[in-house]
Amino acid sequence: MAKETDKSIKILWAVCLIPLIIGIIMMTSATSKIEYSTDEYWVAKDYHHVYDKYTGKIIDYIEEDEQCTIDGDTITVTTTKQGLYTWGCSITVLFGMGTIGLIGGAIENSDWFNRLRNI
Repeated sequence: MAKETDKSIKILWAVCLIPLIIGIIMMTSATSKIEYSTDEYWVAKDYHHVYDKYTGKIIDYIEEDEQCTIDGDTITVTTTKQGLYTWGCSITVLFGMGTIGLIGGAIENSDWFNRLRNI
């Protein structure tokens, strides 16, 4: 009976941890940043284009899923794939709660916690 319980717990850990890791990877890969130096590039007044100072050519079009910010001497264009980020966040929250439950169960059934509780 104990072997079957151990096997079930290991399967539960795998079922929770694998999607949790996949969700975290999805969230982190959904956002990408490109940085431009203000020494070589400038941004149009409406933040829709990044221009090369020397040639005047448009280097980057700022689209709907992109955000442009200027911080000091760096122009940062951040792209977020909203669908991928939303799915990754949902998977992470769902399976993260399961993982937290498994951690709580493992702590509650541990010998050191039982000794601590009986002090």
